[in-house]
Amino acid sequence: MYQSILQFIEKDIKEIEKVLGNILTGEKDTDDLTKEVQDRLMNLAARWISEMYEMLDAEIRSSIKRKLHWTIEQRNEPKELLDTVGMLHFNRTGYKDKKTGKYIYLLDEILGLSGHQRMTIGAAANILEEAVLTSYAKGGSAASPSDAASKQTVKKLVHETEIDFPLPEVREKRKQKYLHIVADEDHVAAQFWKEKGDLEKSESGNKINTIMPKIIVVFEDVVDISGERSGSHRYRLVEKRTFCGVHKGTEANLRFWEEVRDYIAAVYDTDTLEKIYIAGDGAAWIKSGTEVLEKSCFVLDKFHMMKYINESVSHLLDSADEIKEEIWESINKADKEGLKRIYRSILKVTEEGNKYEQVKAARNYFMNQWNGIENRVKDAGARWRCCAEGQVSHVLSARMSSRPMGWSERGCDQMAKLRAYHWNVGKIIDLLRYQKKKERQEEKRKEQEELIKELRKKQKNWSYAEQMRAEVPGTEQHSMKWMRDIIYQALDA
Repeated sequence: MYQSILQFIEKDIKEIEKVLGNILTGEKDTDDLTKEVQDRLMNLAARWISEMYEMLDAEIRSSIKRKLHWTIEQRNEPKELLDTVGMLHFNRTGYKDKKTGKYIYLLDEILGLSGHQRMTIGAAANILEEAVLTSYAKGGSAASPSDAASKQTVKKLVHETEIDFPLPEVREKRKQKYLHIVADEDHVAAQFWKEKGDLEKSESGNKINTIMPKIIVVFEDVVDISGERSGSHRYRLVEKRTFCGVHKGTEANLRFWEEVRDYIAAVYDTDTLEKIYIAGDGAAWIKSGTEVLEKSCFVLDKFHMMKYINESVSHLLDSADEIKEEIWESINKADKEGLKRIYRSILKVTEEGNKYEQVKAARNYFMNQWNGIENRVKDAGARWRCCAEGQVSHVLSARMSSRPMGWSERGCDQMAKLRAYHWNVGKIIDLLRYQKKKERQEEKRKEQEELIKELRKKQKNWSYAEQMRAEVPGTEQHSMKWMRDIIYQALDA
């Protein structure tokens, strides 16, 4: 592995010194020097890591345990692996398993690399962290400072990442009398369903291309964090946990709510818990949460009530505000008959047509959701500040629907789940490591474990520092003190 250090001393340092000379002549500036040093050090890191992999491959080849179970089939098989320091290029040996006849690369197996893997989980995590927040293109550029992944590669990574992580482990379950849940959905444009060109059109000629990713947010309370002197209010949801996904169909929706149920059971003392309030617009999938979550009830959220009330009075001109107040008064008193009378009077002064149908739809909406209105009025614990639309905007719309873009159903579902994972303060690298650990536990065999034990014993006797001291010329120079520090401190540790 000292070859990478030797190349750096003989070639890279000369090029760095040239840039320093160009600064003195005014041809370059300090930023050019910084960029030159950064690029060449990253290349050094990539070459160094590649050499270490090849050295490990050589140790596997000479291993006694290896010779018992695997025969050499092909030497110097090239491998490219995108890493956070850049592209790694190294050769490894192909083997045939004496027991199964399977062709494998033992180096890949020991490093935890699958046969089709073309990037490290560090590079994949960099890509996903950026792609979740901005775009596939910027995600690809985040792989490493020197090498980028294509948009297609990023898309494939998003689609194939398994978003499965164990429930949080708590020392002591939280004791809460009440929990609050808001549930809603976003409206995202589909590029296609299964293949390009398969979108149908409505009678008016518009494409039928709406995907509706859902969001469920569990929290304990809403607190004002703006401060006493602030002129505007800023609110925070206490102990917020977000769940997202497309979840089409009754069965998928029930499984979605079961995720929420399992989280609550893992984190909260359900004996202490008295009531769970589920707020939303009254959609069937939202109300189905009461079938899964014990001690829960549905509450019609204020945002959607405001929306229908505004639509009901927008044509009433000067009397709009007065009628609006009357509607709110009836709702806040759970006066169903009073609300019916108000809507009869509105319809009397509304001309037949679109607005008339809109007012009727608003009236029917309130009648159909009356149970959610009564729960909100009669149960004081069911009243809190509306926040569903803010969560949709923050978690889903900001990435998926606020700008003109199209998604596949799979991509939309995966991105929604990744966004939820991100906003739950999850590090993507931890997610990928967890998945890799599960895969390796499933794939490892007794023979591989024995081989790894042998390699560990050998590794303890590798003396990198002594080899560097003996074989890398030039490090004795005073100007190379920094390199000696890297070699001696890092490798003697």
